[in-house]
Amino acid sequence: MNDTVLELNAVRKSFPSGDSELTILERIDLAVPAASKIAIIGESGCGKSTLLNIIGGLETPTSGSVQAGPYRVDSLDEDRITEYRSTYLGFVFQFHYLLKDFTALENVMLPAWMAGMKKKEALERARSLLADVKLEHRLGHFPAQMSGGERQRAAVARALINNPSLVLADEPTGNLDPANAETVKELLFSVVDSRRTTLIVVTHDRSMAGLADVCYALGKNGLEAQ
Repeated sequence: MNDTVLELNAVRKSFPSGDSELTILERIDLAVPAASKIAIIGESGCGKSTLLNIIGGLETPTSGSVQAGPYRVDSLDEDRITEYRSTYLGFVFQFHYLLKDFTALENVMLPAWMAGMKKKEALERARSLLADVKLEHRLGHFPAQMSGGERQRAAVARALINNPSLVLADEPTGNLDPANAETVKELLFSVVDSRRTTLIVVTHDRSMAGLADVCYALGKNGLEAQ
């Protein structure tokens, strides 16, 4: 059985720039084992978020291949890319993107319900995940009634609701004060570890990167293990 959750081969991304082109990513090769935790660091503007977007099917590489389980991500049609994002992936962004008119419980269960899970099962799973991120006392609270750290912890729970094989986190503590950042990063790594979920996190936070199994620096020579 293949235990590689994600494989990138010679991924390159460039954009038109006047009469030439601007290359953001080049020679990106990466194999990610199941249940591993990977951190990607690098200077601002080096292409970390672009790389995460390519893995997530939000952008297409100029060349190279992206294989995630059964999905050849760089060549999926619209229906398959939607399936890939809703079943294989979980996303945690710098901003929580919780729906303001829904409670924490409703925000977390919604992706599972929309994917076809029975409402009762989706609610039970959402309750369990919110307990995992220490929000069992906030189930009925709306985002405006929660702190920034609590909102981000709810976003972590939401990312895991469909039992994804891979969670992508883009600067998940970037908008938080140090105390909340510490709580969120510890819970993020703890929850994915307990559920044997693979994590790729882009971060400027060296202490967060230190929690990963492997840390890569992204630069002009591609990804280099630290």
